[in-house]
Amino acid sequence: MNPVLLRLYPAGFRRAFGDEIAESYREATAGAGSRARLREAADVVAHALRLRLGIGSAHSAGRLLATAAPFSLAATAAYAAFNLVGSAGDWYVMRTAGAAGDAGALTTLMNAGYLLTLIGAVVALTGRHVPGVLAAIVGAVGSSVSFLYPVWRTPPDLRWELVGFLLAPVLIAALPLACPPDLRPARRVRGALGVLVLAVWAVLLVAALVVIDPLGIGLLIPWRFGVPVVAALALVGRRAFTGIRTTGQLAVAAVPFIVTMYFSGWVQSDEIYTVIGALAATAVVLRVRRRSAPDRINPA
Repeated sequence: MNPVLLRLYPAGFRRAFGDEIAESYREATAGAGSRARLREAADVVAHALRLRLGIGSAHSAGRLLATAAPFSLAATAAYAAFNLVGSAGDWYVMRTAGAAGDAGALTTLMNAGYLLTLIGAVVALTGRHVPGVLAAIVGAVGSSVSFLYPVWRTPPDLRWELVGFLLAPVLIAALPLACPPDLRPARRVRGALGVLVLAVWAVLLVAALVVIDPLGIGLLIPWRFGVPVVAALALVGRRAFTGIRTTGQLAVAAVPFIVTMYFSGWVQSDEIYTVIGALAATAVVLRVRRRSAPDRINPA
């Protein structure tokens, strides 16, 4: 094993478990090809970095990230669907009116990014975590870059506001990568056919919203963003909700949705405080229920 890989681990952990790590690496790569060696080396690097950053499964930060991961994926899917509905709705209206022209290359790239983000997040929610998250990240980066490129010549102040606006979806899409591997949700859909069906269902849901609301009337009421949110939360599953037991877990699960609600226009700056207040009230209820649970189990 390359000594450089071992040096990535914290000194104390390396002294205690360095020999075991090296032996496991040798066993895993004995007679293996270059691809398998690269995969094992990547796993070692990722494990070492998680220990360095304190986000392993034994750390509280790692458990918080594991709680946030499925909700971050749901927020990513809902935001991508919302943007797809808006873009496709504009095209549908223009085509119906006979005024539709060819979509520009950047617009096509942006919509392709939203579509890849949506499908990637759905795939990750079914249990194909790493490939799904990576696809969602690539899609989010592609759509953000294609949107930012034509407006980069705007005044600097507006430019950096747009950078923040477009960077947030990328960070939310990338957050699930920090989830410790042993705390990732189990596969909820076993076969490839089931994953394909869910991906097609997500695309058809977007198409249905476009046909039902081509003029964007849903921008005035919550359902145009709310329907994708509800659908994404249905994919999250009951286990993810029951895993929220502390105020910190509730906060990290809610942050991706607060960010996407703000950037989608569902809530304005002054309404964020109302959302935070509702979140605080939920946290109080959660704390009271936790404290009363032992009493219900053992009244003595």
